[in-house]
Amino acid sequence: MNRITINILTWLLLTVAVYSISCKKNDYNDGLETPRLFKPQGISVKTGDTTATVSWTAPILARGLPLSYTAEFSQDSTFATSEFAVTTDTTNIVVTAEKLQLRTKYFVRVKADAYENQPESKWERSSAFSITGEQWFHPIRDVELNENAVTLRWRPNAGFTTLSIGLNKGTPVKYTLTPAELSSGVKQISGLLADTTYVAEIWQGSKSKGFLVFRTPVPTVYTTVLNPGDDLATAITAAADKAIIGLNPGTYNANGINFNLVQKTITIKSISNNPADTKINFREFTLRGNGAGLNLEGIELDGTAANAGYFINLTGVLADAEKCAYTQVNISNCVVHAATTSFMRANRGAAAGDYSMNQIIIKNTLVYDIGAALNYTCFHLDKLAFNTMQVSKSTFYNIGRQLLTASTVLTTAPNISFDNCTLNNFGAGNLNVLLNAGSNPVKCNITNSIVANIPRPGGAVRTEAMNASGAGTAITFSNNNTFNLMNGAATPAPLTFPATNITMVGNNAIDLGWTSTTTDFTLPANSVLRTVSSSGGAIGDPRWTY
Repeated sequence: MNRITINILTWLLLTVAVYSISCKKNDYNDGLETPRLFKPQGISVKTGDTTATVSWTAPILARGLPLSYTAEFSQDSTFATSEFAVTTDTTNIVVTAEKLQLRTKYFVRVKADAYENQPESKWERSSAFSITGEQWFHPIRDVELNENAVTLRWRPNAGFTTLSIGLNKGTPVKYTLTPAELSSGVKQISGLLADTTYVAEIWQGSKSKGFLVFRTPVPTVYTTVLNPGDDLATAITAAADKAIIGLNPGTYNANGINFNLVQKTITIKSISNNPADTKINFREFTLRGNGAGLNLEGIELDGTAANAGYFINLTGVLADAEKCAYTQVNISNCVVHAATTSFMRANRGAAAGDYSMNQIIIKNTLVYDIGAALNYTCFHLDKLAFNTMQVSKSTFYNIGRQLLTASTVLTTAPNISFDNCTLNNFGAGNLNVLLNAGSNPVKCNITNSIVANIPRPGGAVRTEAMNASGAGTAITFSNNNTFNLMNGAATPAPLTFPATNITMVGNNAIDLGWTSTTTDFTLPANSVLRTVSSSGGAIGDPRWTY
């Protein structure tokens, strides 16, 4: 090989080596070059009803430099299109509903602008966010949502102008609000479709002031429809399992006998879904044997005329001691009153667990004047192995000697909850007034509720409000308000709660002025209890808040 060839090869090898070193250096510095060190970091978005606050950390090399930033907003995560941009010399900005569409997904990206001889930085991008807008609507009451109609309620505001309602993602119909509707904060909408999702919105000019999504109920297919004067007891006896008996508005009488549900579960429902116009004068609903259960909806249930002892009573087909697997008790949107002994008795089995039931559900129901004899508990569930008990958005007052007992040793651990309830004036018999679960393991949550005036006048209760000592027990007593909870002894002492297996947070002790004779539990307009629930709203039964 001659000298010229060797020199050419040497030059080529040196060129490749230099190029290789140069490439490695660029790759090595790719993450640390000045434009990247100049990039904002850690972008976050905190949203409120009508604002979004965007914050970020200044670039690594920005200390002491008077930088400016550009924040760009888009509904597209790729930022193929941009809605608008904001320039600032701070590391946070607040954007309002004037620029952001409500309930619309946005992304924001931020860059440091060019400074002197430093080019602009790379973008830092956020995750998706949205703002919900103001909410002046109240939640829809169960009684005011029917298959074809709804009543909408809001905090009255004379400045509101229109209300719109339409199918989800459909074109809404707008209604001009009348002076009467503006004053009351109430509008009724009829002509809706059953089993359909609707969107309602209230406006002040072009500004949204409230937004609700709701679904009308599925149409009810009644097995039998009765009119006042028809024999309800005969209809219940003749009904097949899973029958639905509809009641047209009016009054239905027990005629001195019990309503017997023998080995079947039936539903009795008012056509209007309004307990103010449909009433049953009951003596007792008796659930007998395997498969027995009861659903009641939209009815006033009054035990006065028939001198009712129990509202719901569980027994066997022929004898109390039979083993019975019941289905459920479900009471919704009802008013129940005047049973001298107990709301529900389920302790007639020969041994613990001889009676069993899947669920007990009470919601949006007013219960009062139960257990005046003070010889039974409102929910007397000893020997009943039940899986779930859920009581919500309901009021109980003047309800006997104790709220709930399930103290007989059971093989199942029930889940019990009272949420957004108002409980007033009960307790006697020297019992654990809220709960006696004995050594049974229970999961019990009492939340967002108001409990007041224990015991009943002249009565006495144990100082310990709850007895639940079973292994695995977990009790939550949170976001409640309690007052006048005493043991009723000659020297009264405040009630106490378990020292272990309990979570107690966010509770208040505000005296609302209620007594043993109070029947109107409306919260004061400016009460702090309207804002202390676990969701930031009112505690107690919602019927007393709007």
